Amino acid sequence: MQQKSTNLTLVTGLTPQQEQAAVLLASGESVTEVASKVNVNRATIYLWQQKINFQCFYNQQCQIIQDNIKNGLFGLYEDALQAVRETLKSDNEAARLKAAMYVIGKIEIMDTSQQNPVEEIKKICTADAFDEEYITFDNKKFDALMHENGLSD
Repeated sequence: MQQKSTNLTLVTGLTPQQEQAAVLLASGESVTEVASKVNVNRATIYLWQQKINFQCFYNQQCQIIQDNIKNGLFGLYEDALQAVRETLKSDNEAARLKAAMYVIGKIEIMDTSQQNPVEEIKKICTADAFDEEYITFDNKKFDALMHENGLSD
């Protein structure tokens, strides 16, 4: 299978195909399903997942999903409290509620802070010495990572 497009989006440094893959992965699709939908092999998806800009875009998509879930949960809190009250009285429903709360709890604590690829590359290229006065920045590494992630001219 071949990549459909090599045109990079200026904002993300990803191809539209890579962006679609990140959105699908964030939506819960498996690597196999995503590879089939964007017409690449699974290994390509795994390679894309190693790129900082792909990780950041994926995290942005996960953050949107998290925000939607949280907003939806706020709207359901009264129903949820009622369900908890009712479930506490029912053995069968208790297991389902416990599982649902576990999943929601995991989604809420997922780290999606890595969203700006340029800032993440800057962090990688900045080294602290033992003394804070001797912080170094590796320009060559920065330029190479920017180019590798499609974020430079």
